[in-house]
Amino acid sequence: MQISNEIYKFFADYIYKQTGITYLEKDYYRLDSRFKDLMQFFELDNINDLYQKYKTNITPDMHAVLINFSTNNETYFFRDKKPFKALTEHILPALESKYGTGMLKIWCCASSTGQEPVSILMQLKDKANKDFNRVVFKASDISKEALSKAKSGIYNGLDIQRGLPISLLMKHFEQQGEENNWKISSDILSKINYCEFNLLTDTFEKNAHHIIYCRNVLIYQDMDNKKVILQNIFDALKPGGYLILGNGESLIGINLPFNKETFDGLTLYRKPEE
Repeated sequence: MQISNEIYKFFADYIYKQTGITYLEKDYYRLDSRFKDLMQFFELDNINDLYQKYKTNITPDMHAVLINFSTNNETYFFRDKKPFKALTEHILPALESKYGTGMLKIWCCASSTGQEPVSILMQLKDKANKDFNRVVFKASDISKEALSKAKSGIYNGLDIQRGLPISLLMKHFEQQGEENNWKISSDILSKINYCEFNLLTDTFEKNAHHIIYCRNVLIYQDMDNKKVILQNIFDALKPGGYLILGNGESLIGINLPFNKETFDGLTLYRKPEE
C-alpha cells in the first residue's frame, strides 16, 4: 500500500490536534495498521478513498472511529504491580494522617478498557476494605469503544490471562454462560464512574482528587502537551494528593512543585500539603 506524505501528514496532524498523540514523519509507518483498520471498517478498497472521505467531511462518528483506532488501548490487570502495593501500604496511610477517614476521591484518567480501575479496587477491597467502602472512583478515557468495554465489566479469556491471579479471578469475577468470558463483581463495577474525557481539551475539576493515576499516557505526548496535562493534574489534586505515573515516565523537564516520594523503588509525586 503506497501512501503519500500528504495523507500521512493529514491524519497525523488531525490526531495530534484532537489527542496530543504525536506521529513524527519518521514514525508515519505506525499509522499503516490504523489505516487498514479504518479501510476495513468503512469498507473502502484504497487509502485515497479513505483520505478523501475524511478530507471532505469528518462527522462525529468518523471522528470517534478514528480516535478509537489511533489510541493505544494496551493494558492488563495489575500492570507493573508496584503502584497497587504502594496504594495500600504507603499512599493511603499518608493521606489518612492528613484527611482522616472521610471520602477518598480517586481518578484514573486513562482507564482504557478498565483493567487498571478494576485492579485498584480489587487491591483496596482485599488489602484495605475500610478504604474501599469510602472511595469515590472516577475513570475516564478518550476512546468511546474502550469505555464501552470497561462499563460492561466483561473480559475474555485472553484478558483474564494477562496479569490476573487465579485467586482474584475466583473471588471477584463470575463466568458468563458457556463462553470463556468473565464479569467483575457488581460491588466493584458499581464503584466506578466511567466517563469520556480528553486530557488536552476538557476542563479539570480543581482541588478535587486525593489520588490521580495517569499511567502510560505522557509517553505519547510532546513536551508542550505534557506541561499542559501535568499542570492541570497538579491543579486537580487536593493538597497532599498523589500523582502516579507509568513505569518509565517522569517529570524531567517539567517545572512543577511536586515532592518526590519513593516506595519499593517506585517514584510517587505528591502535591505540597500547604
